[in-house]
Amino acid sequence: MSKKFKRKIVRQGKVFYWYVKSDYDDEGKIKVYILSEDKKFIVAYEIGQVIKQQKKSPFLVVMGKEFVGFVGDHMDIRVQTPPIWDDLSATPSLVGNIIDWCYSEKKEIVLVNWKGELIWKYTVHDKRTL
Repeated sequence: MSKKFKRKIVRQGKVFYWYVKSDYDDEGKIKVYILSEDKKFIVAYEIGQVIKQQKKSPFLVVMGKEFVGFVGDHMDIRVQTPPIWDDLSATPSLVGNIIDWCYSEKKEIVLVNWKGELIWKYTVHDKRTL
């Protein structure tokens, strides 16, 4: 993995890299991408969702194979995030909060489609396979 233009952060005893980029496939929205050194954990989070969505919880897109609460293959799943983060800009604090939430063993997972409509909702303790 090229580390050029990526920032390093250590959380959960692991090394992660993150960077900010416009997603031209998604109307040019600015996203922070976070990936583990082994590339098993990859997520993307759109910056500024809290302000834009007001009544909806923000979501992130899980693109890797590692996410606490999921068992089996899953790619490009949108997960609604219960915590409301200060997400006006991509900061090490925001990145750390996202990583900590993704690795938390006590959370509710709400899968949504690209419109934000509910697909499936469960707690991590259910240990279901997707």
